[in-house]
Amino acid sequence: MTQPSANPIPGRTVGILLAGGLSRRYGSAKAFAEYEGRSFHERGHEALSGACDLVIVSASEALAPDFAAAYEVCADLPQLAGLGPLAGLASVMQRYPAERYIVLPCDMPRIGPQEIRRLRAAAEDGPAADIAALRSPEAGDLPLLSVWRGGLAGLLEKRVLSGRLGVMKLLAELDTLWIDAALIHADPTIFHNFNVPPDAG
Repeated sequence: MTQPSANPIPGRTVGILLAGGLSRRYGSAKAFAEYEGRSFHERGHEALSGACDLVIVSASEALAPDFAAAYEVCADLPQLAGLGPLAGLASVMQRYPAERYIVLPCDMPRIGPQEIRRLRAAAEDGPAADIAALRSPEAGDLPLLSVWRGGLAGLLEKRVLSGRLGVMKLLAELDTLWIDAALIHADPTIFHNFNVPPDAG
């Protein structure tokens, strides 16, 4: 494994809900879109809460005020603002040290508490790794539905500042444990991420 860049808090698990920004391709902010009567961010927050000590919503500074006061929202650090998911992860990790982070993109509203608990268990039962992520023949690689060890904040920040924003390239360079998504849920459609509204078309 790579060497830690900061001191994690032993035993602490922080959930990171990647809520992004205005989602222009989607047409509106995905975090506030709805699936089966509930917003994407509400569903994602609930999913993470069942397996984490604390859940942080990672969102752009422009979007952050739109969340209810009950949600703890972390905007990107100024030097990382608007630079993609690695920037969001680095910003949360810098401000909320933990032993591990469970990451969930808000545009996967079919993922629930049971899937997150299974993901955490699979990561903990497997060999030690920097990151544990899912892959399946049907859903492909799911690098942002994953568990990250603490101590990676500095590394992520350096990569973002140097323009290396690719998530898959990072996972290829770090010690990544790829978990069969079928162990988390037998139906691969549960891992679908919505790039257009659920009722579009």
